[in-house]
Amino acid sequence: MTALAVLLASVGVADLLPRWRHLGGLGVAITGSLVLGLGWHALWVVPVVTLVLVVWLDAASHASTAGTVLLAVTGVALVAASPILEVTDAPIGGWYRDLAVPGLAGVPLDRAALGLGVLLFLTTAANVVVRQALEATGPQVLATEKTLRGGRLLGPLERWLVFGFAVSGNLGAIAVVVAAKGILRFPEISQDSKDGMRAEYVLVGSFVSWSLALVLVPLF
Repeated sequence: MTALAVLLASVGVADLLPRWRHLGGLGVAITGSLVLGLGWHALWVVPVVTLVLVVWLDAASHASTAGTVLLAVTGVALVAASPILEVTDAPIGGWYRDLAVPGLAGVPLDRAALGLGVLLFLTTAANVVVRQALEATGPQVLATEKTLRGGRLLGPLERWLVFGFAVSGNLGAIAVVVAAKGILRFPEISQDSKDGMRAEYVLVGSFVSWSLALVLVPLF
């Protein structure tokens, strides 16, 4: 899963650096491939990640879904290819094993790297996918974002929580997050107009956001 971790981390970091998107994403791709021990596989992993990164950023700026589609296809391909990827001894392997973090005890380096990559992607890059889903639902639904504040901040927080609880097997806590989201948004939804745009915005955005947080959990 090392190559997938590099891909998600590159896209995630690129979206976190507005002025240095391409440089930051490419830097993560190269550095991640080297320190995680991809070895000669970095010769093709880095160009593939760079291609996805360029298409992703260009598509996001033009409200196109091409970047999301390419990212999803590439991600599935990397997961399928993971059994045949020969990962050498990672340069940071010794440092990672010496970390005095109880929660990481027994967790392989590639799984920890994938977890970090997922968290980086869920921060702001996932907002791009959510907005595309809202746009597909209807421009009027996406326009509701102007009247509902906090979505871009709450989105990453709830995705982190849902992902973390799911990986740890704490499904009850996920129900608490969903319930809290409903309580938080209820005052705004209760003032919705007859067209129900606010409710549709919250429901579509929430389900897509939670799905992004859960889609990679089976890999852990």
